[in-house]
Amino acid sequence: MTWGKIILGAWGLLLAYSTALSSLPASWWFEVSGIHVENAAAGECPKMTVNRDINRHFYAKWTVTVMRQTAGGNWYTYSTHRGANDYRPDNSLPDNLDLCWWAWVDQIDLLPGRYRIHTLWRIEPANGGMREVRRASNAFDIYPQR
Repeated sequence: MTWGKIILGAWGLLLAYSTALSSLPASWWFEVSGIHVENAAAGECPKMTVNRDINRHFYAKWTVTVMRQTAGGNWYTYSTHRGANDYRPDNSLPDNLDLCWWAWVDQIDLLPGRYRIHTLWRIEPANGGMREVRRASNAFDIYPQR
């Protein structure tokens, strides 16, 4: 075998490896099967449950968009929160997960009304192109303070 064939073969293997990584779905790294936000009183941070699996180590930028429902039933952006995290399979969510932790804010001021949360993760694996995972929560209500 000549050096040219060895080098060409090595480049072929590298190309095949790169192509294989580029074709992997986001679920190879991360899966989110549900986001549920509980109703709450104004001034409280709503409690949440999130079903997610971190399958492999990755870095992601995330955006949490709080949507508010209009009187006509449409939705508009009420607030947006951004951040980034290093995700690892042994990471877990806090026992008392709430929307303030999820959006990484001390307090989130929600007026009485109906809301939902849209969360976007932009997964940036070490190899291969960026992937996105998008999930919307249930609609939840914020009631006037009691």
